[in-house]
Amino acid sequence: MISKWPFWLLISLLLFLAGPAPMAQSPSSVSLYSIWIKLSLRGMNQGEIESLMRNMAPKSIGQVKKRLRDTVIFNLMAKKIPERFRASRDSDDLKSVLISIETELRFAGLQNDEDVKQMIKNKLGIPINRL
Repeated sequence: MISKWPFWLLISLLLFLAGPAPMAQSPSSVSLYSIWIKLSLRGMNQGEIESLMRNMAPKSIGQVKKRLRDTVIFNLMAKKIPERFRASRDSDDLKSVLISIETELRFAGLQNDEDVKQMIKNKLGIPINRL
């Protein structure tokens, strides 16, 4: 009969050499961008989110908004919104484009942001005065 002690010696040696498992480290700071997105996905509008973040540095909030605006523009371009706008033939097509834009703005929590609306007009060629 074969002795089991070499097997257990090998397992013990491997566990000893492996050392303790490192503990997962939490991030040093929570991203304001991710907080903004989470709040907007929970249904808060831009005014409510800005109210909750009123104690944050204005520069940080400005950076978050800039990143959100860029994300909105990128997402609209990925959805080919400019092409859909130019190819629209009737009011239903235009309504579909506007609903896509409104949805993107709502998900980003930028419903009241005039800068993103101006960017949509300038970069995508879609005047959205009614939003």
